[in-house]
Amino acid sequence: MAWAANPDVSGDDPVCADFLQQIAKKPASLEFVSCEPTMQAQIHVLRVTYRVAGSQAAKVEAYLVRQAHMGRMKRFCCIWETHPSGHFASGHEFDYDVSMASEETLVSRRADWSKIKWFYVIVELPLESP
Repeated sequence: MAWAANPDVSGDDPVCADFLQQIAKKPASLEFVSCEPTMQAQIHVLRVTYRVAGSQAAKVEAYLVRQAHMGRMKRFCCIWETHPSGHFASGHEFDYDVSMASEETLVSRRADWSKIKWFYVIVELPLESP
């Protein structure tokens, strides 16, 4: 499978792009940051990073819990993060894996998420089987 990073490349192989925008599953408050080919547990993936302001994080989390069946975020050590990750159909051989986490923070209550500048949503598309 190709490691294309250019969304204008034609063909059936997946390429880097704003995946949630492509499948009409992107909340309005979610900002596309980047897409890059990388490795995840020795598997080639395309990883898209989004960010959302802390004041909007609860809405995005609720949407992803409902639409992608992602687990709600819990606080571990110094960040908020999801477990398990969620999934969206990609139209390719593998589904998109969806997770969400905060930046490092001392905030320990959901009610105070607006004090966290950014939360990040990571969408990964595996390009091969484990």
